[in-house]
Amino acid sequence: MLRAEILAAAGELLDAADRESDLTLRGIACAAGISAPAIYAHFEDRDAILSAIAEQSWQQVVADIRAEASAQDSARGRLLRGCQVYVAFAQRYPMRYALMTQTAGPSHSAREALGVLTAALAHCRQRPGTHPGAGRIAAALSTALHGVAMLNRTDVPAMWLSDASPDDVLRTLVDGAIGQLNEETDDGA
Repeated sequence: MLRAEILAAAGELLDAADRESDLTLRGIACAAGISAPAIYAHFEDRDAILSAIAEQSWQQVVADIRAEASAQDSARGRLLRGCQVYVAFAQRYPMRYALMTQTAGPSHSAREALGVLTAALAHCRQRPGTHPGAGRIAAALSTALHGVAMLNRTDVPAMWLSDASPDDVLRTLVDGAIGQLNEETDDGA
């Protein structure tokens, strides 16, 4: 139970912080209502807490995407809603999102998030069978989503969007990915 309280306190502090470095063990302990040494019974160090927050955040993104996307009527609608939820999470929790995407390697939950995106994209395929490039197309869409998600971290996001809204950009990305998925190549792929 105390581990969850430490993570909740650290998450709230991270959400209110301007920089990840603002998060200290002493501050986390104070927010959790415990002594700083008590943290070590549950976490090796500050980095272990940050890793746990990143993993927890990926799990939340996956749960949010599944919940929101399932309410949509079409495969395209589910994919688009999943992309919108992903970007909205990044904009609502910029420090958590930065932490999630700056780790040394993808966690189980980060891979699961890409898997959810890949599956949603696969359901948009109009031809029977699996497209051999579906994983690559999903990775490209995921990379582009990261770019849209990071726009709120720049001083001039409008410079990158021109007259388009972030949602317009997401719709274009989704339609492009679906179009590529349904395109047949000369070699049958």
